[in-house]
Amino acid sequence: MFVLFWGSFSRNKPKTARPLAGYNLKQGKPEETLYFAGGTKQKNMKVGMVGAGHVATHLVKGLVSLGIEVPVVWSRTLASAQALADQAPAAVATQSPDLRYLPHAEVYLVAVPDLALAHVVEQLRFPAEAVVAHTSGAQPLEALAALPEGRTGVFYPLQTFSKEKDLDWRKIPLCVEGSSRQAEEVLLNLGKLLSEQVVRMNGPARRQLHVSAVFACNFTNHLWGVAQDLLQKAGLPVNLVEPLVQETVQKAFQFPPFTVQTGPAQRGDTNTLQAHLELLGATPQYQHLYQVLTQSIQQVAQKGLVSEKEAQNGQ
Repeated sequence: MFVLFWGSFSRNKPKTARPLAGYNLKQGKPEETLYFAGGTKQKNMKVGMVGAGHVATHLVKGLVSLGIEVPVVWSRTLASAQALADQAPAAVATQSPDLRYLPHAEVYLVAVPDLALAHVVEQLRFPAEAVVAHTSGAQPLEALAALPEGRTGVFYPLQTFSKEKDLDWRKIPLCVEGSSRQAEEVLLNLGKLLSEQVVRMNGPARRQLHVSAVFACNFTNHLWGVAQDLLQKAGLPVNLVEPLVQETVQKAFQFPPFTVQTGPAQRGDTNTLQAHLELLGATPQYQHLYQVLTQSIQQVAQKGLVSEKEAQNGQ
């Protein structure tokens, strides 16, 4: 179960507050909506950063832009830590595993690759009173089990990050989980400083969200890359498909995507499908991808037709 948060906490609906309806992924029904109006934001909170990659870089930039102090940046390489610390006033860069003897923070965000998370957490020593949260969508809260009980959490931003592209943190959903009420409240307060959408979300729901995001972001980006590669090989300008891509994305959030599916697979146009497969013969990996996606589209379409016939027959 999770609930969306907006502003500062109040259970009574304020006149100026805008509600965000929560949604239960397991039961498929709305949850209680909590409302937030104006309130004092604790911008004196100090946040330590573990990691210096894309996510860590954007987090530091976002925190600094709000006047939130980042006292320490850790990375496995001192040069990477220093490069990121240079973007935060008075931040100390370190590769030392013991953070207890450096300037303390209330929260330490562990923004490292999933494969390195367990090793980094076991290696580092944090101040006893601090809350430590990882930023992974796929890893469970238990990935921090080596740390003191009740002082751990998850602070997962649902976004794709590249160091070269600036982002507006206010529009990035933040998914929060804590191993205790106290830890969770600290992370929720931090989240509300950054984003207009702060979501209390448990591990199973977050993992479901993460795999959905892989389809929505990573796979679609790969398909756009395939399209660009095919266009470039044909000597055609890539921007020819830009209006099509923009319309497709906009339509996907106006209507359920399966209900507005178009193309030869949806129509059952076997002649066009076969012609496309022949065109892709020189790139077997693209040809295979085309076949798999075509089959998936047709299976969804067939299920839709069956459901419609069942509805007409009163089944």
